[in-house]
Parts: sequence; C-alpha cells; structure tokens
Amino acid sequence: MLTKPSRFPYQVLIVILLVFASISGALAQTPQASPIASPEASPVAAADELFGIQIADMDLTVDPGDDFYQFANGGWADRSEIPADQPVYGVSDEVIDQVNAQLFTIMEELQAGSDTPEGKARTLYDQVLDTETRNAQGIEPIQPLLDQIAAIESIEDGLVFQQNADTYQLGGLFYPYAFPSPDDATLNSGYVYGPALSLPSEDYYDDSEESVTVREAWIVTTAQLLMEAGYSEAEATAAAEAVIAFETELVGIKTPDAELFSDPVLQNNPRTLDELEAILPSFDWSAFVQETHLPDTADTLIVVDLAHLEGLEGVLASADPLALRHLFATQLIWSYSSTLTTEIEDIAFSYQGPIVFGVEEQQSLEERALQEVQVAFPDTLSQAYVAEAFPPESKVQIEELVDNLIAAFRIRIEESTWMSEETQAEALEKLDQMVVAVGYPDTWETYEDVAVGDSLFETVLNAYDAGNAQSLGEVDQPVDRTDWFLAPFEVNAGYDPSLNMIQFPAAILQPPFFDPDADLASNYGSIGAVIGHEITHGFDLSGSQFDGEGNLVDWWTEEDLTAFSALNDQVIAHYSEIEVLPSLSVDGELTVTENVADMGGLQIAYDAMLIALEAEGQEETPWFLTQQQRFFIAYAISWREEATSEFYEFLVASDVHAPGIVRAVEPSRHMDEFYEAFDIEPGDPEYLPPEDRVVIW
Repeated sequence: MLTKPSRFPYQVLIVILLVFASISGALAQTPQASPIASPEASPVAAADELFGIQIADMDLTVDPGDDFYQFANGGWADRSEIPADQPVYGVSDEVIDQVNAQLFTIMEELQAGSDTPEGKARTLYDQVLDTETRNAQGIEPIQPLLDQIAAIESIEDGLVFQQNADTYQLGGLFYPYAFPSPDDATLNSGYVYGPALSLPSEDYYDDSEESVTVREAWIVTTAQLLMEAGYSEAEATAAAEAVIAFETELVGIKTPDAELFSDPVLQNNPRTLDELEAILPSFDWSAFVQETHLPDTADTLIVVDLAHLEGLEGVLASADPLALRHLFATQLIWSYSSTLTTEIEDIAFSYQGPIVFGVEEQQSLEERALQEVQVAFPDTLSQAYVAEAFPPESKVQIEELVDNLIAAFRIRIEESTWMSEETQAEALEKLDQMVVAVGYPDTWETYEDVAVGDSLFETVLNAYDAGNAQSLGEVDQPVDRTDWFLAPFEVNAGYDPSLNMIQFPAAILQPPFFDPDADLASNYGSIGAVIGHEITHGFDLSGSQFDGEGNLVDWWTEEDLTAFSALNDQVIAHYSEIEVLPSLSVDGELTVTENVADMGGLQIAYDAMLIALEAEGQEETPWFLTQQQRFFIAYAISWREEATSEFYEFLVASDVHAPGIVRAVEPSRHMDEFYEAFDIEPGDPEYLPPEDRVVIW
C-alpha cells in the first residue's frame, strides 16, 4: 500500500567518525585470541547448547579467514529455504514468525462487534477474511473517489484535488505531516514532502535493463487494475504510460535520495504560505491547509525537498492536461488494492511479488489480515502482546546492557585522537541527554475516533484518517516526548535525532538477538551491537547535526567536521566496491550512515562486553570458542539471510541499509580484534589491510 512516512524522512540513519584510540583500564584487557579448535576437543561439542550460539548453525569445515559468513551461518543456510511467499528470510524473519504466532493467538481471543479497541481490531480482521463480501462489493467502495478523479479535466482541476488528496492517503505531488521543528525540538511543525512515486525508488526511472523491465511490468499491471475500475484497455494503458512519463519528469527535478536523506540542513526549508504561493503559484496553499487536517492557523510549512517544489511549476506547465487525473487514479487503485476484490488483490501481487521481489506466492489471507490490524490498531495488539511476552526482568537486563554500551561510547569519545576537546565536550553532553526507551510506552492509544465501516476499504480509510488527523493536529503544539514511533511487536529498533531517543521494542528483545540465559558474548555481539548501532546514529552524518535536545545545531569545529567527513568518504568508497551479486554493488553513498552505524555499533558493543566481563568475571565459554570468537559469530548470526536476486536489486536501489549478507561480516573486518580472534592473516580472503580499516567510533 502506498503510505506516507510517519517520521521525518531523514530516516533516522547513522554515521560519525572517531579515529581508533586505545582503551584504558578494563577495556584494555582484550581476551586472549585463540584459533578455532576441533569440536572434538570439547566435551560438550557434540551437542547444541540450549542458549546463545548453536553449533548446528555453523559450518566448521570452513576456515573463518576464507569465508566468515559461511563459517558462522553455513549450517543454518544448508537447511534453510526462502518461503514461497517471502523475498528474503533471515533471523529477524524467524523472530517475526514467533511474534506473529503470538499475535494470531491474541486475535483469536478478540470478539468482533463491540465499540472497544479490541472489538474494532477483530472486526477489521474479519473484514479482510470475508472475501465473499469483498468480491460482492467489487469496486463500489472506492467508486465515489473514482468519480471525483474522473472529473479532473485539467492540471488546474488536479491541483484542486491535490488539496485534500492526503485525507485519502494519496500522496500525489506532495503531502503534509507533523514532526518536531529542527530549530525548536519542543514544538511540532508541519512539513511538506514529495513526490509519492509509483515505482519502488527513483532508480527505477533510468534506462537500465532492469528498470525498463520493472516499468513495463508496472504499466501492464496498472492497466489491468484500471480496467477493473471501469477503464477500457486502451484508456488504461494510456493512463499508466502517462503516469510513468510524468513521474520521470518529477524524478528529474527532485533531490536525489542519497543526498537528501543524509542532510537534515538541506531538508529544513521553512516557508510561509505567501512564500509557497510564490514558489508554486498555480496551487492554493491556503485551501490546502483548510482541506487537510492541518490546523487552520498554520501559516508556515517546512519544505523537505525544495528543489522538487521549485521545479514543479515548470513541469506542470508542460504536462499532459490529464496527468494528475491519471496519477491519482493509479495511486488510488494501488493504495487500496488489498482492500477490494481478491481479483484486484491478485493482479497487484502479480507485479509486487514476482517482478519486484521474486516471490511466487502471496502470504496467507490470515497473515494479510493481521498486517492490516497491525497498521490500523497497533497499540491494541501491542498492549496484549507485551502483557503476554515481555517479562519485567528482561527490561532490567537490557537497561544494564545499555548502561555498559553508553559507558563504552563515553570512553571512545574521551580518548578520540581526532576530535578537539571542544567537540568532545559537546558530544559527551549529547550522550548524557540521550533517552533509551525499552519495551513499550507508558500509555496506549484507544482509537476512539476510528469508526468501523460497511466495507474493508472504509474501515482502513477511517483508521488512516483518524491517525492522520491526530498527527497533523499536533502541528504548532508541544512535542510529546513519551510517544513511541515503533510498535512493541515490531522486530526492530530506531533512533530519532529530534528526540535524541532510542527505542527498543519488546519483540526484538528475544533470542537470538537477546537471551537472558545466554553468555555475555552472544548477547553483546547481537543485541549489544544493535544498541550500539542506534547510539551511533546520534553521531552520524545526519544525527550529528542535532544537539542533545533534538535541535538542528552545528556543534562541530570546522577541523573536526572535515576529519569526520573524510572518514565517511572512506566508508563510502569501501562499501561501493562490495558486490552483492555479479554486476550489483552496494550504493556506498546511500548506505553510508547505516554502514557507519554498523561499524561503530559493533566496536562499542565489543568494548561494552569487556566492561561486563570485568564486572562479572571471565565466564567459562560453552564448548570450544572463546568469548572474543563468540562475539563476532553472534554478530554474523544476527544478519544471516537467504534472499531472491530481485530482492537484492530492489534493496540496493531503494534502501539505506546494505544487504544482511554484507552487514554480517563487513563491520568486523574493520576491527583488529576480529583478526586476533580467528588468526586471520594476509592472503586470507577475509583479510583487510590495517591501512584500509576505518574506525570512526
């Protein structure tokens, strides 16, 4: 479904640079390196341990210096297959399956029909499953909107529809959302961002063979969808082709994603309504404020991509008069294809599944129903999930682990050889102000304003509209710093620079990411590295431009910023040379903040493990691996995956993260301790010369 981002589009990425410095005190006591012993040398080697790393998941016939990914994950890969309804399957997907099993049990216990949050959630779930009613209703639920769009006869008509397109979850040329102000993080501002593109990313509008294939398939599929909505075949094909031609023009004027997403200063363009009128005079900005859920008093909006807005008047002046009719019609049918007939849903999948992701089967109807409830009523499911699946003692353990990671990061800042004392002091102050939220929020949304409709489409739209009204209504109001941007059932973690807050939902705090009964190395190499990753995001190319209170403030000396940028350039160059598939390399510029976060997070987690080992004593390791070795293996396990080639092509083109198979090993190759742990030497395939290793944090 085409949805707008709920958070500021700099994506909460990660990057900052600190030249490697020796760690004093407890951190200097690195565990003694040891080569990999034969499993027969350990009395427990023949059996898997109950907690932490599992020997059956490894391939001990492979030398870690030859192929560390295969060494750490070969056993798992040999017995794993990508499910027919998934483009990728890895550790997080295994955990998601466990979480979903619990959520399905919760759904079965809910009773439909009541006006409670639980009753509404169950009713929506049942509406998805009731394909008989959906098929009988056909296109009727969206017919009033189709009629409005069909009445668009000119660009001027289309711009009038654009005024309230956001209330229907149609992005069009641009859409509003609320987010803390860059200049005053205590107050929410209104933002405008666009365009909302039909293809997976801007990269699919070029002339490469892969892009042409995806575009042509989109045109064919979109024409089929429009025919279901009453278009003739000729009309439908012409409309789909017109949308691609129009969006190609929009891509030509927008700021490239890699440039925009890494630069919050570039995104901070407050403009009054009068100034917006001067930039795009053909659009009625005052009516836009009145027709959306923005407060009527809003007189200034922050333009995220100013280049796009400034070039839009010229594109519209030469556009096909019906370009916006076609754009909104295709966005409507695509956005709500999963809420209409099974035939429409199947047509949409014929493109999204095999063409974009290389998937041949749809997920089950029950899984799709659960996903609709997760989007519409996340807190209803989350509250029940937390009560059932997240013990208080896990929260206590994670908070202790976080304390050790912050302590380790503090030492790295203090012992940095490239940061001046002035910048160090600012960085330490920001670190002290960082908020870490674990598990779940203190209060839950009750969804009182969400009305169950007579159709699945209507209920989904009502849920979106109620949430959108609540969010946009917060513009020019104080920021609620207790609000969660991740649902507790999400297997994820995130950092928000405007809040200087890290969130770790309950769902990710379980094996293999975190196991309260596992050894320290297993936990620090996995969830510890995730926590370190998010801490580092506060000091990456994007996050480092915000102070401890979340304001967009330049707190760097010019010399330090130059050094920081140079280190990031090294990371960009290194990752750009990594092949994911033949002739498909990582986009080093697009992924730089996440790659630096991976590198910094792993380094911080390693230091934090040493702190924990010093405090708790050098615990005996299960079977034949040292704590140092288990740490790097646990990290590689966290990113193991099997994926289709189509998925990797999609990921490289559109995602700020490198593929998991890259993330599993590459950060380790920049740490001296990795080579010590496994006796990796020059000439080994995994060996990276010391002069090519980059240490930022």
